[in-house]
Amino acid sequence: MSAAGVADLLSHAEITPAHIRYAVHHLTKPERAVLYDAANPLHRSVTGKYFEALVYELLLGSAECSDAVVSVAAKFSDAVFVSYDKYSPDGLWYSRDGGIRFRVGGKVVAEMDLLIKTADGVRVFGEVIINPSGVRGFRSEISAKKKLLADLYGDPVEFLMVLAAAPPAGGVRCLDGSDAYAVVTGGDHSYEMVHPGEVMKRKLSPSASTKRVDGKDW
Repeated sequence: MSAAGVADLLSHAEITPAHIRYAVHHLTKPERAVLYDAANPLHRSVTGKYFEALVYELLLGSAECSDAVVSVAAKFSDAVFVSYDKYSPDGLWYSRDGGIRFRVGGKVVAEMDLLIKTADGVRVFGEVIINPSGVRGFRSEISAKKKLLADLYGDPVEFLMVLAAAPPAGGVRCLDGSDAYAVVTGGDHSYEMVHPGEVMKRKLSPSASTKRVDGKDW
């Protein structure tokens, strides 16, 4: 499976109330309140985080039905934070809020939204973006991240972009070769399908998944 195969899984995934509840669970309680308050000045940024969490949960669910996906790196509230010190090796180190970061020589050199490994040894990293018009100028950033992952793991690397709406007629121009994009239509507004009372204070265990792994094991 390639990035295109992962894109196909996501594009055909059906958003359910369970996906939404698990996605909201990755937000802090103040963020959950902002998500359901469109007038709040932070609503847009929190909606972006929600959509990223939703795509992650959709990916976990879709991966359960596909032998082609070997692993998905944990993130957000599923991630285990480990403190970094000057003796720590280069590689993936989670931020305190469960963000996926890569450190080299002690410095954060890259952040990524999704990490997937396929059965044929391809490592796919993903970026989740609500607005398709905000992808200009990504080509150099994508190339740098590909090189970083190839240097760290020695495996083939492909890129996946996940959007909440279809891109312009010209497509996503920052993609090359085997790169791909998926559209999760309306995913950024899907939280509206669930009443805030169901998720505002509710605690959930991580969604069941045999493919989710700690970033160190990805």
